[in-house]
This record gives sequence, structure tokens and C-alpha cells, in this order.
Amino acid sequence: MKNILVIEDSKIINNIVAKELRRFKFEVDQAHTLQAAREFLADDKYQLIVLDLHLPDGEGSELIANIQSLTKTKVVVLTSSQDEDLREELFQYGILDYIIKDRNLLYSIAEIVKIINSITTHVKDNILIIDDSKFICKQVKTILEPRNYKVTQAYTAKKGLETLYNGDFQLLILDMELPDIHGMKVLEMIRKDTRFLTLPILILSGTSTAEIIRTTLKNGASDFLKKPFVFEEFILKIDLWIDSAKKDKALKEKTAELQFINNNLEKLILEEVEKSRKKDKLLFTKSRHAQMGEMISMIAHQWRQPLNATSMAVGLINLRMQMDDCDKKKILSITEKINGYVQHLSGTVDDFRDFFKPQKETKVTNFERITNKALSLIEHAMSKDAIEVQIKIKQKEDFISYENELVQVVLNLLKNAQDALKENSITHPFIHITIENAKLSIEDNAGGIPKNILDKIFDPYFSTKKRNGTGLGLYMSKIIVEDHCHGKLSVAVKNNKTTFGIELPQEQYHEH
Repeated sequence: MKNILVIEDSKIINNIVAKELRRFKFEVDQAHTLQAAREFLADDKYQLIVLDLHLPDGEGSELIANIQSLTKTKVVVLTSSQDEDLREELFQYGILDYIIKDRNLLYSIAEIVKIINSITTHVKDNILIIDDSKFICKQVKTILEPRNYKVTQAYTAKKGLETLYNGDFQLLILDMELPDIHGMKVLEMIRKDTRFLTLPILILSGTSTAEIIRTTLKNGASDFLKKPFVFEEFILKIDLWIDSAKKDKALKEKTAELQFINNNLEKLILEEVEKSRKKDKLLFTKSRHAQMGEMISMIAHQWRQPLNATSMAVGLINLRMQMDDCDKKKILSITEKINGYVQHLSGTVDDFRDFFKPQKETKVTNFERITNKALSLIEHAMSKDAIEVQIKIKQKEDFISYENELVQVVLNLLKNAQDALKENSITHPFIHITIENAKLSIEDNAGGIPKNILDKIFDPYFSTKKRNGTGLGLYMSKIIVEDHCHGKLSVAVKNNKTTFGIELPQEQYHEH
């Protein structure tokens, strides 16, 4: 709802109401006389009118009588009158509510906003009235439909029950004196049906004694009103029970949802764990593919020198044979060198094959063995970049863990250090490795990781590399160390040096 017209001769009250409604993002026009209001209404179609009953040039009630359709143009009355008969007459015209001006005005405006939110929702609450009086049914429709309720009428118990069973209603208004079946019997029939155990039922009756009211409520009625009822009381009760039914429904739905979660908690946890496992598996695959690309490059570096030497040795044999210089000792010496080159190539293949071999079982190992395996895969590249690698073993301790996976982690840390040293063009690059029991630290002098990104480096897809960085290496390394090996992977920066540390729990130490 956007367009609201406030008609009030008091500029103070008019401004207060308009200001509060604008605070709730409504578009508000203001009029101070009946004539000005008519001019506004001639030019614009308003969805809500806030109307003072007593204006300097006429009565506001005249304007209500002239509005063609109160189901489209809603009215809230401003009044200082406490006249109950006047209020009843206004509700018969279809006003939504009224505000007593000398009461808490801001609270009343907040109530108006609640009403506006209710009447502008696209979902209408369905109300069924079973009453043989067409006059009563018409009155109910007149006062409820402007409030965004949809009212369905039935004039007999039989028709009412048929309508109820085939529809979806949020509230039932039931007359006690019906022509075919007494209302008390109808009430009993409805409450026996489990579908309607919590349906709010408001009883209308021409007679009301303490005994009748008590019996009616005992038989399942939610509330009781004596005919002829006061419109304002009737509206308040309707709003109250509709709101209560909504809250009760929402509470039951939430309770059922929580009950479902509680009953299926183990299954839901397993499903989420499986989703997480599949995600990690996919990331592992991506990380492996990235590493395989790096490994192929390393293999090429590792193989280039022995392949060149083998080629030269074969060429030397051919040359000697062409020159008839087939000295047996010299030929054997050359073939021994060729065999050495072949063994080196074979050893390189074994190293890389072991690295990519999936490992499902733990084994006894130590960080010296793991570090040497990792360095054997990368030492040629380190040497080419003139990186000084130092290993300091303070104390060596065997432990039980996944060796290949830890080799993958150490290799990743060494490769990251190498890339950082190379990218930052460090003059005297070094990597210092320290081993103490089941603790390993790798320190480089590449300049350190900036503090503003230090807490993000283990996030997936976050990379500090200027190019060719997947952002998966450190993330997967942390999963391997902390989730698979139950250890801790940490990072620290001091004096432009970065130190990564791996620490495994003491319970994994191996008794010799």
C-alpha cells in the first residue's frame, strides 16, 4: 500500500500521523478540511484514508457515506468521541478501526500499520459463517471483508458442514439456533473430526446464561458472543483468534520441523558428511591435477641431464665403432655410465609413482624420510634457481601416519617457498628445514606473507601467487595434516621470513 490520505484539521496531529506513516515507507498526502479532502480524492485513488470525524467545514462521516466502495478504499477514523453507538455505526459502514486522539497516538499508529500489513497481504484468511440469518451474514461480510478476510456463508447446518469438509478455513462462526440441526450438535460433530480439532470456532447465540456458555466452551467452542453483538468486540475477537491460529500453526510446523531434524539427525549428519567428503574429494582431484602438471615439469628437468648424457655416450660408441676404435675397456666404461643413467631415470619414475600412489593405510615413518622424499622430487629445480636448502635434525622420532600424503604436504610447502623466492627475486634465497621428533618447520626468506592476508591463506581458491595459482595447495595440505593425520599445520611471519610448521600428536609416536 502506497497512497494514504490523512484528513485532520489539527496540524499537529495531522503532521504526527503523516510523519509516522512515512517512516514506514508509505506515501502520504495531508488535508485539513473536508473540501481539501474532496479535491485530493477527485484527483487520486487512495488505498487508505485516515479521517477525522469533526472537520471545520463538515462532518467526516459525510465523506464515508460518499465513498463508493469501502472494500477498495479502507478507512481508519480519528475521533475524540467515546460514543459507543457512533463507533458501532461506523463499523457498519466498514471502517477498519478508529483512533482516540487523546490516547497514546503513536501506539495507535503502530496498530494501524499492523492492520495495513494485514489487509495488503496477497493471502486472505478464509472464514466460514453458518447462520440462518441472512442479515447477520451480510453484516459479518460488511465488517470483515474490508479487513482482507474472505467470508463464505451457509444458512443451514447441512450446507455449512459440507462447505467446511470441502474447504480450507481458518475460522468458523457458528450460530446455535439453526433450522435443521442444533448448533451444539454441529459443534460436537465438527470436533469429532481430527482435521478440525484446533480450528477456532466462535459461537453466536441469542441466549446466553452461565450454564449455556460453560456447556458450549466445554464442547469445544473457542469463544462465545451473544446476539446482537457489538461490532468492535466481534472484530477484536476475530482478529485475536485468527492471529492465535496462525501462531499455533507456525509453532506446530516449527515443532514438526525440529522433531523431523531430531529424528533424522544422524541421517542428516551423515548426508552432510558425505557432501563434505565429495567436496573434499573433488578438491583433492583438482589439487592433484595441478600438482601433476608441476610434476611433469619436474620429471622433464630430472630426465633432461641423464638423457643428454646417455645420448652423448651412445654417440661416443658410434664414433669409436666408425673409427674401428673398439677398445673393450672403454666400451664397458661407457655402457656402465649408460646403465647408471638408466638406473637414475628408473629411480625417478619410482619416486613419482610412489608419490601419486593412493595410500589407505598408515605406516611407520619420520620427517627425515618424508623430507628427503619430497626434496628428491624438487632438488633439481631448487638447484637451478640457486636456492640453498639446509636440513637441521635436532632429534629424529618415528611415528605412524600416512607417509605419501605428508610427502605431498612437504612438497607443496617447499614448492610454495621456491615460487615465492623466485617471484620476489631474492638475492640469496634459502630454505631452512628443522626436524625435531614429530615436528617439522620450513622457513624461507622470500619476504614474508602480508599480515592482512595471513588468516586467508588456508582458504580454498585463495592464492598469493601472481600467476598459475590454484589456491588449493595449502587448503588441501591443512586437510591432510589436521583431518587425516590429526596434527596441526601452522604459519608464522617474522623478520620478512615465513615459517610453516607441521606437528603431529604424541600418541602417533612409534615405539622402537
